[in-house]
Amino acid sequence: MRNFFKRMMRHYTYDLKLKNKLVISHALLILLPTAVLSGFIFVKLYGIVMDDSIRSEQALSAQTAASIENLVSHVTYVSDALKESSSIHRLFYLSESDAAAFEPEQNRMDSLFHLTDSLTDNTMITGIRIYYDDSVYPDLMKYNTEGNRLFAPVSSVSSSYWYGIFSTMHDRELLCPELYLSPSEAGEFGRLAYISKITYLPPVGSDQELVQASAYLAVYFNGEPFDSALINNASVKGEAAYIINSRDVMVSASDMALAGIYYIPADELFTRIGPEKTFSLVEYPDGDAYTAYFPVRNTDWYMVSLLPSSHITDAGRKLILQLIMAYLLFTAAALFIALKLSVSIADRIIAVAYQMESVRTGRPRPMEAEETGCDEIGVLTDTYNYMTEEINDLMNSQEKASEDLRLAEFRALQAQINPHFLYNTLDMINWLSRTGRKEDVTKAVQTLSRFYKLTLSKRGLMNTIEEELEHTELYVELQNMRYDDCVSFVVDVPDELSEYTIPKLTFQPIVENAWLHGIMDKEEKSGNILLTGWRQDGDIVFLISDDGIGISPEKLESILAEGKGDSMANGTSDSVHIGVYNTNLRLKRLYGDSYGLTFQSSPGTGTEVTIKIPEKRREDSPV
Repeated sequence: MRNFFKRMMRHYTYDLKLKNKLVISHALLILLPTAVLSGFIFVKLYGIVMDDSIRSEQALSAQTAASIENLVSHVTYVSDALKESSSIHRLFYLSESDAAAFEPEQNRMDSLFHLTDSLTDNTMITGIRIYYDDSVYPDLMKYNTEGNRLFAPVSSVSSSYWYGIFSTMHDRELLCPELYLSPSEAGEFGRLAYISKITYLPPVGSDQELVQASAYLAVYFNGEPFDSALINNASVKGEAAYIINSRDVMVSASDMALAGIYYIPADELFTRIGPEKTFSLVEYPDGDAYTAYFPVRNTDWYMVSLLPSSHITDAGRKLILQLIMAYLLFTAAALFIALKLSVSIADRIIAVAYQMESVRTGRPRPMEAEETGCDEIGVLTDTYNYMTEEINDLMNSQEKASEDLRLAEFRALQAQINPHFLYNTLDMINWLSRTGRKEDVTKAVQTLSRFYKLTLSKRGLMNTIEEELEHTELYVELQNMRYDDCVSFVVDVPDELSEYTIPKLTFQPIVENAWLHGIMDKEEKSGNILLTGWRQDGDIVFLISDDGIGISPEKLESILAEGKGDSMANGTSDSVHIGVYNTNLRLKRLYGDSYGLTFQSSPGTGTEVTIKIPEKRREDSPV
């Protein structure tokens, strides 16, 4: 393990690229401590978000419970207002004997009907009804009007659940959910009611609790405001709120399906949830949920509010995810800055190093001015650029001197070609003159003049291919005048090659070699020479073939051998091949080693010489 860390440290210190080293150092020294600190902060924030979400839900639920209490207070206020009215007192706070013979005044009944009409707003209070003891009281229904059937006999609701509760219990008020009401009550007035029990005046000395009810005052009210309050409390998906009473009857709910899933009986609220008005995590068959219950004052109701734990944890996770995204953006920005900083240092150093390395394959190249900068690396780059300029100036001077030397060698080689041809031609003209063939002398002189005009023209050392072909044809013409038309010379070169350039005296030495050492060495002293040409991959290729005696393999191998020209120039037996040697050497000096002459010969059959030069027009020619 120790060796492993030593290897890693050495790799980091000596082998790792500078740019990566700077980025890694930045990450280790800044981003790693920041990541640890951010993780600690994220955990703390997660707890704060969880607590804050629970407190928010707790405050909202407490507000909802207060709204429900206000709604109930409004209903109880209506009931109390009726019970405290003089009309109710005069009508129902009687002894049983007085009640049986009681005949109410019409004005009091009118006042009672007017009061109930004013308290029934059909928004919250949907109806008011007084169920009187028809076993004692005379018929009070005769006072009902068409628009207000205030009185009804208690016997008509004796089968309702709320009447059974009052019959068996000593309660004097009862908040009734829909389950407590008879079908006719629920159908006519709605699903909620607040019913108060009014009793006869007890006989002197009797127990008040055992006194029979003279009437039941029922205030029916709308359940929708309670539903709306619970729905508003359930502000997120999956959250639920419901109201149950002490007898485990569901009064209202934001969502009956969810209320059924998360239902808790009233007597289990404390044991399963804990203290009132405090959210606790409770296990349910469908998952855990934070749950709290709020007693509704002056009622036997409990509002239960619950929030699936996934909602709170999801909110915490969402915040953590947002913080992580922000941290990652910060990290990306930090890494980007670190990378740009490392690039500004490492890349410029590497660029200088690569520029220096380019000397291995060619000239050193200066750096771009905008890449230098003004820091220490910029000074290094400027120094390198100055050194590059000095080296390039020296190399330019050396290349110019080499080019001048190459052209001088080219001209020297070209000057060596065919001096004996002039001697032989002049000798032929002298012979023609002695024999009196004046016309042949004139033709020969004109041909020779044109021949050397093309050779010695002042347009440098290059001819067009068209001019070089003409020059070669003039040579053949002069030779045929000398040797009685013993050679047939055929040229098959496309016109498209005419304007390309070729060094002077390229074709003539090869044709001369084919003539003198191929055809003239044959027994019959006659033959054919063919010159063809074509373009090939940016080059021009010529093929000069003859049907002479051919060349032996040993001699063929030595014709173009470098150094052979020394013996040729010294007048050895092979000096007749100096033109071919110099032609090949000139082409290689001018165009490079991939150009020049190649030979292919079969003894007794003939020889083929291939000439390869690049495509160049006169304006592109080097000389």
